[in-house]
Amino acid sequence: MESKNKVAELIKSEILVLQSTASVKQNELEAAYKEAIYLANKIKKEAQREVDNDLKTIENLTAALAALGIKLEKPKTISKQHPLLVVPAEYHSGLTINEKIAFILEESGKELSKEEIAEVMAIYDDTDGAKIARQIGGVLSSLKSKGLLSASKDGRKDLFTLVKPEAGEPAESLQTEAGEQAENETDEDSKESSWQH
Repeated sequence: MESKNKVAELIKSEILVLQSTASVKQNELEAAYKEAIYLANKIKKEAQREVDNDLKTIENLTAALAALGIKLEKPKTISKQHPLLVVPAEYHSGLTINEKIAFILEESGKELSKEEIAEVMAIYDDTDGAKIARQIGGVLSSLKSKGLLSASKDGRKDLFTLVKPEAGEPAESLQTEAGEQAENETDEDSKESSWQH
């Protein structure tokens, strides 16, 4: 009997050590993920600032030429490019709405309607699916219009899927911005949402 108790204590001790190690590793992984996203967003903001400065300089130089009576060809508009959505490794409350949507669509591996996305999100966030469906409608439309999601029709419903990188396109170059621009632009749609507990 004593040997059984000793074995049980050894097993319990080993389980505790493994749980502690797993917890530390999980915390390190989450910290590394957050740091990577932070650095990627910082690089993006710096690059966007440079682009904005260049566009302002072009505008000022064009105005200076116009003041001299010299007309230039109409400059070509530089359109903003939107990165593909980053799919997080796991779902947690710290994710942005865009990341939650990307995670759910990637995990499902199929087209989902707004209501289906909201139901899954409601399960993860322990809240009301109908309320989430109303809150994410504008976000999904915005992501679709920016080319970050594709949609097909099923009757009157849109069925959404993630836009995947083209063949040969380096995945790491697509995952540097975490959909921040789309998140910023769709933030107005989600500011009123308080569906995280």
